[in-house]
Amino acid sequence: MEPQSGNSASAAGVSKSGKEKKSKKNLDDGDGKKKFTLKRLIPDELERFTSMRMKKDKDRDKEKPHVPGQRHSSAAHYEVPAQSALLHDHPDEYVLELFEQMLVDMNLNEEKQQPLRAKDIAIKREMVSQYLHTSKAGQSQRESARSAVMYIQELKQEPRDSLLLSCLESLRVSLNNNPVSWVQTFGNEGLVLLLNFLKKLQDDDFSAHGVGVKCQHEIIRCLKAFMNNKYGLKAMLTSPEGIPLLVRAINPRVPHMMVDAVKLLSAICILDHPDNLHERVLEGLTVQGEEQDIERFQPLLSGMHKPNIALKAGCMQLINALISRGEELDFRIHLRSELMRLGLWEQLTEIRTIENDELKVQLSVFDDQAEDDSDELRGRLEDVRLEMEYPSTGRVVK
Repeated sequence: MEPQSGNSASAAGVSKSGKEKKSKKNLDDGDGKKKFTLKRLIPDELERFTSMRMKKDKDRDKEKPHVPGQRHSSAAHYEVPAQSALLHDHPDEYVLELFEQMLVDMNLNEEKQQPLRAKDIAIKREMVSQYLHTSKAGQSQRESARSAVMYIQELKQEPRDSLLLSCLESLRVSLNNNPVSWVQTFGNEGLVLLLNFLKKLQDDDFSAHGVGVKCQHEIIRCLKAFMNNKYGLKAMLTSPEGIPLLVRAINPRVPHMMVDAVKLLSAICILDHPDNLHERVLEGLTVQGEEQDIERFQPLLSGMHKPNIALKAGCMQLINALISRGEELDFRIHLRSELMRLGLWEQLTEIRTIENDELKVQLSVFDDQAEDDSDELRGRLEDVRLEMEYPSTGRVVK
């Protein structure tokens, strides 16, 4: 990183519409560190990582007990008899095993699983019975279980051009519509194949146009679907190639792909994780900038120059995510100053005139963070001034 500028405080450049400001941001840490509401910062992606897959055919099941059904389920290998809906002949242990598998396929986080686990065994029997019934247990289940392996085999054959694009489009639909157990079958082996294809396409100059670009974008969309559960997200974050390849997809020449890439990276930045994921994203941006001999944030500023409003909002979303995760004031001011030197202030002046709700949310978050950092910096400077004026007593004169 560059040395911090002495005038970093002015880099915040916050345009105030009046001194009567909005209420201060949420505080979700006991140590008083300011954090912004994640839902406000990342409106869609983060919730997708931690929420269950929504049932698509609600009307069809209105008269049935309220148990989320899936089109496919790994519970298929239990071979449920055709009309043994209530599982009366099976012991509780067997029902509980199926029940846990059902929770996995529903992609619920731990908080939402607990109330279901507290249900009476009779209710659990009914829920599992309904779940198996609506998930088309039997032959269609075994076919769906094989289909993930079939995709892996097809990708191993290294299809090219239109054949690869067709495979990726079909894979994306399957990753979106099948339960977590299907994603687990596709697994790390499938993820490695997708990342290898993405790397080859990014390295190939001939893939910068036409079908090659479409394949790259489709892989990003497949990764987004793959990461929409705990298993897929963990596998992606564990992969050393995952984040760097997403960073390489920040390509202003392909706006629609770049929108998906920056939104995924934004969500990754603010996930609670033992590793500082925003630092891994920053490292990827730095490495990519060095390889292209450009400033690391230049692709984001170039993206904001594009007329694509979704891309402008996505770039602001990633900027906010990177800045908000910085624990130190100096770090946050440095990032903001670096962006201002590249022309962010001029871009902000332009996009403030655009009527778009998502863009306005991101602008508001940026302004709120900058204002808070300016206030904190002023307080720090005031403490220094007082210390210099009253070095011997250490007293603050009112």
